[in-house]
Amino acid sequence: MSNPAARLHAILLRSKQQELRPKNMLAAWRTVLQLPEQLDDLITMNRVSKVFTLPSIISGQIQRFSDLDEELYLGWRQDLSTAFRVINFNAQFNEFSQRLSDSLLISIRFCAHELDKRAPEKDVSSEELDSLRESAWSLYEEVVKADLPNEISRYLLDYLYLIIEAIDDYAVTGAVGMERALNAVLGTIITDSARAENVRKSQFGEKFWIVVTKVGVVLKLAKTATELAEGVRKLLISP
Repeated sequence: MSNPAARLHAILLRSKQQELRPKNMLAAWRTVLQLPEQLDDLITMNRVSKVFTLPSIISGQIQRFSDLDEELYLGWRQDLSTAFRVINFNAQFNEFSQRLSDSLLISIRFCAHELDKRAPEKDVSSEELDSLRESAWSLYEEVVKADLPNEISRYLLDYLYLIIEAIDDYAVTGAVGMERALNAVLGTIITDSARAENVRKSQFGEKFWIVVTKVGVVLKLAKTATELAEGVRKLLISP
């Protein structure tokens, strides 16, 4: 099951683990969001801030269905808002986790159940995510070390980082975040076609579009990488 309510429920459920309560807030959040222990504090805070956006996203999706009683399905928001407001990154995680009642989690689970039936999202396995991240990060490091014209280097690094960030944020933003990253790249074929074509002709062009097409295949936008790559190629060379 993949939707914003299911992801929020999973995050909050992990937040209730007893062993996390005495930990420092940032250290505990790294565990909850499955982040590296040594991840920079500011990056960690940025990842946590994305969790804060989930209630609003859930509300918007539930409100699309007029037969779902907003009071019944979204009554948990005030309690969670109160819990979020007490987060102090210098405090113990218990300050936050003790405010996550079982009833709050059950209410969010009801939202997840409804959204799974009415607006399901694509699931991407951890193995697919790991493989995709390895490909994108490997190419990113190659580009950093290469002597490329600035406009090509900037394009490749910006969009590879966008893909990597979407993969790293999957536990919070799901496949939707990866779709946005993919759409941002493909959109440049139309909005910045000259630079996209220059990138295609560069020494890293083929490798970059292979990574991009892998994202599309993982998201089931095409049956094979070859199929999606052919569509991209036609867009790039069309007048």
